[in-house]
Amino acid sequence: MTDEKWIVLQQDPNLVARIQQEHLLPEAVARLLCNRGLTEPEQIRKFLKNDLKTNLHDPFLLADMDKAVARVEQAIANRERITVYGDYDVDGITSTVILYQYLSERTEHLDYYIPSRMEEGYGLNAAALEAIRARGTTLLITVDTGTTAVEEIAHAKEIGLDVVVTDHHECMEALPDCPVVNPKRKDSAYPFPELAGVGVVFKFISACMKDSMEAFRRFGGITAIGTIADIMPILDENRSIVRYGLENLQQNCPPGIRALLRLSGSADGGIDTNVIAYQIAPRMNAAGRIGDCKISVQLLLETDPQKAEELAQNLCAFNVERKEKEQQVVRDIDLILAGHAPKNKIMVYASDRWHNGVIGIAASRLTERYARPCILICFDGDSAKGSARSVRGVNLFELVGQSSRYLENFGGHEMAVGLTLKRENYEQFLRDVTENADRSISEDDLIPTCEAEFEVDQTAFSPDFVRELGILEPFGNGNPYPSVVATGLKVLAVTGVGGGKHTRLTLEKNGVEFTAMWFGKPPEEAEYGEGDSVDIFCTITEKIFRQKASLNVTIRSIRFSEDQDDPIYQNHYHAYRNEGVSLPEDCRINRNTMVALYRYLTATALHNGKESTVFRRPETIIRAVNNRHHANLNYCRLMLCLDTMQELELLRYTKDKFLSITLFQTEKKVDLCKAHDWDKISSAEKG
Repeated sequence: MTDEKWIVLQQDPNLVARIQQEHLLPEAVARLLCNRGLTEPEQIRKFLKNDLKTNLHDPFLLADMDKAVARVEQAIANRERITVYGDYDVDGITSTVILYQYLSERTEHLDYYIPSRMEEGYGLNAAALEAIRARGTTLLITVDTGTTAVEEIAHAKEIGLDVVVTDHHECMEALPDCPVVNPKRKDSAYPFPELAGVGVVFKFISACMKDSMEAFRRFGGITAIGTIADIMPILDENRSIVRYGLENLQQNCPPGIRALLRLSGSADGGIDTNVIAYQIAPRMNAAGRIGDCKISVQLLLETDPQKAEELAQNLCAFNVERKEKEQQVVRDIDLILAGHAPKNKIMVYASDRWHNGVIGIAASRLTERYARPCILICFDGDSAKGSARSVRGVNLFELVGQSSRYLENFGGHEMAVGLTLKRENYEQFLRDVTENADRSISEDDLIPTCEAEFEVDQTAFSPDFVRELGILEPFGNGNPYPSVVATGLKVLAVTGVGGGKHTRLTLEKNGVEFTAMWFGKPPEEAEYGEGDSVDIFCTITEKIFRQKASLNVTIRSIRFSEDQDDPIYQNHYHAYRNEGVSLPEDCRINRNTMVALYRYLTATALHNGKESTVFRRPETIIRAVNNRHHANLNYCRLMLCLDTMQELELLRYTKDKFLSITLFQTEKKVDLCKAHDWDKISSAEKG
């Protein structure tokens, strides 16, 4: 909807040079270390070495770990029935699996329970606890949940059910009356609080085994899957868990994961964080969203390859169904908007027919597409559940909190919120949260920002550069895969691929030619063509297909290079405005030029009440208007048109590198001849 702001991080060249020399590193790696705040020699050595044994902290530094281990040992010795109580996302599933696997080797009196997302929701609930107790369980171990379940755990004790909590979520003032193993406890002495739920369970198993390295050998691979899927920071202990856990998976991959890799088309390449995050995790999550999450548990526990293949096929089918339900939500919103930009600074929509399990993902898609926060709500009888996603710079938790009087409950953080409410309160909530958003969110907040690590030249588009970056693997949250900017690239060809859904550009600079993929952009919508000079914001990776490696350049954003427009037209405009120099004929405008530009602006504007805005680079507008309306626009004609429209009160604009144009709603016809210097700037051509 708008051009994105590009921010290229800057590094101290002296510091970069020192890091290069001291650690014998490529310049690109030294720059990345600076961007991550890793500048001291010992920090850098530890980060690069990433030694597993050194980085695995003592599990008994976690508060209540000794009590939790003692209670489990007591239960095993007394042949008590134990139930592992998990969660329906990948973190909860992997947590359940590794604890169940470990305990199953020590006791036959064991079960697991995961609540239904649709019927029970997240966390402990009284009905489930009573059913578990009725089956003979006397010890419940929670994984990836339980920290805030003070009332539910009190009820468990009343019915004769002891509880041990292992969790990683934020703590409230009061903790449950039971052992609570959580690195985010306020009284915690644990040196790294950012473990995933499965990471906490791994520490619990390590404490029970009294051998962290042996525990990792057996459970490190699955622990890595849950850590990646829950988007935990890939730093400190997590960095080692992910790196060496992925190695474990390469060497000893469970049949279920192997089947998922094959069915997702990822079997030819290695298992890295992207494969887990974008191929494995969505399929495992799909069961909990629209089916039975126990299938994902069974998949990881299954040792028979044929049965694992059948379970993996079920998960892939669920994932296809999940995508369709998610796309249906997005299509419904697109139909409502009918090609127009949203009129408010937050998108809030509700429906009786959407599936509650997919609205969070759909909200993410819509937030990305329309560059504004989005709240989607599913009605179910008299009640409703919602899921919301935000853009950087807008604290969604605070915004929703301002309208919390209309909600039954809500929770989350700055970028994502879940909520429940009564159907009868929806309209009031809609009105209130929309008014608050329109008042508090600035137009600048709705301009997406791309942050690049540094600028590269043509030498970066090579396998050698990708291998240099590999020194810093594994990448993920907290250590993102590097995004870079390359400028002054010549477009040699623009080709549609994937049935016309995506665009492949052939680019060249200083004799180096390569191709880049622009996903989700059909070629007919691309404003760039053969011969254009462009800058790209991209990632450069190595793709392995059928055991052959190739360069994989993925474009996130693209713009015309700053020297795209002929400076002659800029000079003509400034000479006319500053010195009164007469305009040549190819710089003059007419009514057709004005109409073509105005149609483009109104079609692409972001609406907000009686005004709407366009935020574009001048060269983007010039190219788009010429492509869509067969105009002959150049820089001088563009600026003269904008000056005239501003004088006639059709819009106002400001210009830096970008043009920020605010359009005014008007019903009146405009006489161009009333513009002060229309005779001086208009073409002799009729029209």
